[in-house]
Amino acid sequence: MEEATIHECKNCSTEIEGQFCHFCGQRYHDHKESFGELAYEFVSDFLHFDSRFFKTVLPLIFQPGKLTKSYNEGKQRSQFHPIRLYLFSSFVYFFLFFYFTNLEDKFEGENNTNPAAFIIDSAKNAISKDSLMHESFNKLNLPDKNKILADTPKAKSNLDKKEFVTLQDSNTKYAFTVNSDLDSLLQKRTTPEAYLKQQKVMSNEKKDGYLTRIITIRILKISLKGDEGKKEFFNKLTETFLHNIPKALFFLLPLFAFFLKLLYFRKKQFYYVDHAILSLHYFSLIFILLILSNYILDAIFGTGIFTFLAFVWMSAYMLIAMKRLYGEKWGRTIFKFVTLGFLLIFAIIITLIGNMAWTAFMIS
Repeated sequence: MEEATIHECKNCSTEIEGQFCHFCGQRYHDHKESFGELAYEFVSDFLHFDSRFFKTVLPLIFQPGKLTKSYNEGKQRSQFHPIRLYLFSSFVYFFLFFYFTNLEDKFEGENNTNPAAFIIDSAKNAISKDSLMHESFNKLNLPDKNKILADTPKAKSNLDKKEFVTLQDSNTKYAFTVNSDLDSLLQKRTTPEAYLKQQKVMSNEKKDGYLTRIITIRILKISLKGDEGKKEFFNKLTETFLHNIPKALFFLLPLFAFFLKLLYFRKKQFYYVDHAILSLHYFSLIFILLILSNYILDAIFGTGIFTFLAFVWMSAYMLIAMKRLYGEKWGRTIFKFVTLGFLLIFAIIITLIGNMAWTAFMIS
């Protein structure tokens, strides 16, 4: 018998038989790699990536739970890795999202779609409901404003609670939602240092709370920058908030898996990692469906029906996947599906609030 040729891997120095190292997977070459071989390696790797991707995406979209069940049973080599799938789909989605979302147009436009204009519009509606004329209200000086606010029935019942109102600076469309004390500080252009000195001489009962002081100092700093400073702040606030959403979603992934673990804690055969695989597949599905519906199909046909259908399928998909993967009766599955929905909505709300608070305090 002819003995097999044994080589040493040039990458990890492991003795190998054949073309590939069994330890690190690198292909063995006994000569300098040519350009043709380099191109061949690239094409073969790309086609291998492409085939595995489509073999993974098609069942992911049309066969809820099958891909996750197959992966948890050990059939992993034939499909795209769940983490790589999530990273790839989320990267493509947010690339398209930020590419087609022009923040400058939103702030420069006259359609009042920016956060500041939204605050002002909400305040106008609230003032209108209280039978106050916004145009006349803006022309009054500070004492008259406070007198009108104090004379309204709603303000009288909430005077001690420092009810919040929105006042708009002259010649600008940017405003803050403030109470009468903070409005007085803004009108006097009080500096944060002067505000802190005022707080030190006050009694403990009249002092602002810790969180109120932080917010007040933040607003005073922004107000001193003038109209351009406020515009820049709101621009940066929105931009930073949107750019933090991918991080927030990445935080929701393990939390979603934890919710599944709680709902199926009696299923001892399912470990946390099994629930995590379903979470990765589900979040990847959301990104892929939004890419196909919102940025391709709806863009081509000029409609929003495909995005609507995508959201409908997202809900039905998770229900079917839970039934197929965990094998419980429909009644129990539907109950756990609804519970999971409430837990997820609560987690999303908390995450969005945390994102907004973190963004507001961290941007300069």
